[in-house]
Amino acid sequence: MAAPLTTGATQPPAGSSAAATAYPHWVLFEQRVAEDSAVGSDSTADARTVAAARTSTGHPIAVSLRLAAPPAESRLCVHLPPSVDRKYATILAAHGDSVLIQIAFKPRGGFDQEIDYFVYIAGGGAGAGLPRPPSLCLLPPCYRTEEEAKRYGSRPPVGASGGEVLLLRAGEWTVKRLPVTATRGKLPFSCSWSTHTTLPVGDALLCWVDPYRGLIFADVLDDSSTLRHVPFPADAARPASGPASSRNVCATADGAVRFVNVSPRCCCGGAGATHCRSSRHAYTITTWTLRMDDMAWVMDGMVDATELWRLDAYAGVPREQPARPVVSLDDPHAISFLVCERSDKDYGDDTLWVIVVDMRCKTLRSVSLHPGTEWYIVRDRVFPSTISSCFNSSPSTGPSAARKSRHTETIETPELLVDGELYQNRAGHSVLQSSCKSPTEPNTQASSTSTILAALEEIPGLPRDDMLKAYSILSLDNGRRLIALLGLPVSLRKDWLLMEIKASEAACSMCATCTAHLRYA
Repeated sequence: MAAPLTTGATQPPAGSSAAATAYPHWVLFEQRVAEDSAVGSDSTADARTVAAARTSTGHPIAVSLRLAAPPAESRLCVHLPPSVDRKYATILAAHGDSVLIQIAFKPRGGFDQEIDYFVYIAGGGAGAGLPRPPSLCLLPPCYRTEEEAKRYGSRPPVGASGGEVLLLRAGEWTVKRLPVTATRGKLPFSCSWSTHTTLPVGDALLCWVDPYRGLIFADVLDDSSTLRHVPFPADAARPASGPASSRNVCATADGAVRFVNVSPRCCCGGAGATHCRSSRHAYTITTWTLRMDDMAWVMDGMVDATELWRLDAYAGVPREQPARPVVSLDDPHAISFLVCERSDKDYGDDTLWVIVVDMRCKTLRSVSLHPGTEWYIVRDRVFPSTISSCFNSSPSTGPSAARKSRHTETIETPELLVDGELYQNRAGHSVLQSSCKSPTEPNTQASSTSTILAALEEIPGLPRDDMLKAYSILSLDNGRRLIALLGLPVSLRKDWLLMEIKASEAACSMCATCTAHLRYA
């Protein structure tokens, strides 16, 4: 199994000298909450992360964390007495040092369920030298008053007339009906809005995401705030099915909002999947960043399936459309995906792969096997969180510290396990080393000047200056970028080239391998 790029013990032993610094500074929480009846010596709970409280029925409850460095997933564990029948537990949201948890209990002898909401707060971590240990807070029950039921009960939660927002302030729930304003054009819904994800953006904004209809923003600290609807980019291909697993909206560490869309494409240039053998599983990954001042999407990345499939690091990974994109809190250009290989046997285990794609360098940062064995895992949400940094004695803060930590912890080289054997590329190098390198032998036929000029002249509407910049880029990469360009439909080549030009001109702090990639590409 491949080792992740960033290292770090997932559960430092008590009293260890590395205990104060061994936690990763951000994690990916699974949506489903695990259950462990024990909290003492027989439990797998990390003692530094345990917090206890009581349920609304008076039963004791504890929560602990099992933390792992991304792209591996972390888990939140609930500890209950054996006599308490838990129906389900799930994470609803994560922000800063807090996690919102929903737990449903099944009363004995009854068919109904009782739902409790808890907020887990990391504090400083017990024994970390900070004043607050972790805490678990039971939220008060949320019920409408008779007046609120009369006022709002006959209207949908979100519609053209407004949206219903429940706020908890000073220990009391209040219901507000806020008007909805459209950023562009008419509102695309009446009563059909369905929230899939709730994102905290910065310290005051909340963002509700419907994978079909876009985003709704609200400033929860402003009493006069309105709900602002932002549609998805007009040129984002809408998936025919399963949008929740093929697209995602993420908030980055610096408060930016990014949209990742994975759309099937046809070899003829049309949108949508086809049964054509040459493009049956072909796809395009496109990313946008939301400009917060005018709520406009700016496309800043595009990678075609063929650009990943030809990498040595991709060998052994099935050529299937990746799902469940998640933007890294370390680097907004690093996005992890799940790739599923369905079993051809009845009731057989599926194989899941985790790949981390660098959208700027168009390379794979890591490849690993996911511990799950069921394809439907791709539908489960994951929650990026910096809560793990609270358990370190000197947690990293800000993007610069995150980048520094990521580079200093890059120790192990990923290794790929295929059919029980350690895989290396044809040159004998490790998978990670090969993923950012150009071929050692130049492809003189592909990189000939006449081929480059012919390819550029076929692109309609390409300005002269951009054509010259593109010629310089394509003539210096031993044919690799030219092959990638020619593998795209003509309708996508202009956008792809403009992305390449923008990336090559960007004055940014890149890793050494990426700098070498641009120098020799």
